[in-house]
Amino acid sequence: MNINKPGVVLITTLLIVMVMSVISIQISKKFFISVQREAYIDFKNQSYQMLLSAESQAIKSIQKEIIVLQEKLINQDLTMNNSFFSLNEIVKIQVGIEDGSNCFNLNSIFRNSNNTFKINKSNLEWLNRLLKLKGLNDVETKSFVDQLIDWVDVDSQPLNFGAEDYFYIGPLSSTKQFTPKRLLKNLSEIRNFPIMESLRYKDFSQNLCAIPGSTKQSININTLNSNHVVLIAALFDEKNLEFVESQIIDAPEMGYDSIEIFASRFAQSQKSILNVLAVNSRKLIVTTRVFNESFSNELKSLVILDSSNFATILNRDFIF
Repeated sequence: MNINKPGVVLITTLLIVMVMSVISIQISKKFFISVQREAYIDFKNQSYQMLLSAESQAIKSIQKEIIVLQEKLINQDLTMNNSFFSLNEIVKIQVGIEDGSNCFNLNSIFRNSNNTFKINKSNLEWLNRLLKLKGLNDVETKSFVDQLIDWVDVDSQPLNFGAEDYFYIGPLSSTKQFTPKRLLKNLSEIRNFPIMESLRYKDFSQNLCAIPGSTKQSININTLNSNHVVLIAALFDEKNLEFVESQIIDAPEMGYDSIEIFASRFAQSQKSILNVLAVNSRKLIVTTRVFNESFSNELKSLVILDSSNFATILNRDFIF
């Protein structure tokens, strides 16, 4: 066989070219990924300071405006609107401010009594109703509640559906830590609960929150919207969600002056319910976002204003 025939040489050359092209493509892909990674790291490092700076400016703006909003805070207030800031032609910052009180504080099912945690019965019942409206069955509801209590209580005796140290430091757990025996510091801590393996955290966490170190619960009726339907329905033990939504939407343009007017629209208006309602809020969530055409980084901060208008940041969640 004559291997010097033109056809054989051509095929061999084409094969070599094809192999070299494949190698070149792979090298190009790796180089491109490397360049992208470097670009993202640079963007991440720069955006970190931008996010903190934007957060600081937003808080100063809140402190100035909140003086005018002593009596009530409504959705139409300027502090509730999103703002965009263009740093240059490439990078932009978006700042959003929302009421941070309109969620169920999981710590509120407890009362701190002489360094031990007692159960707040009315808030626990509210949480049970809320979980059922979220679609959890009785076993799932009981499991979440028991595991929340076991996470916080000071003893090491698990409840029927709970989980204590034996689970969290066991071979099946990735946590490898003892139960904290303290209130939740961040809502993300519930990801450690065994029940969360069968629940989608993103969907489940809606209308839930954890105020660090606080068992207080407050709902500002003047900043409610359609996202809070199940929260309010569970509070008033109202099964008709469409009715609840209509009452939220049909709020006075300038907000309620008293909680009694809003509560009177519902059949269940016990004292325990009135105690968690308010027409104002000093608990705000500041969301700052730095982005360009390729990347986006975000910072969510829980800001509390005290009676003297001093701002305290209780939580910072960076999303890189």
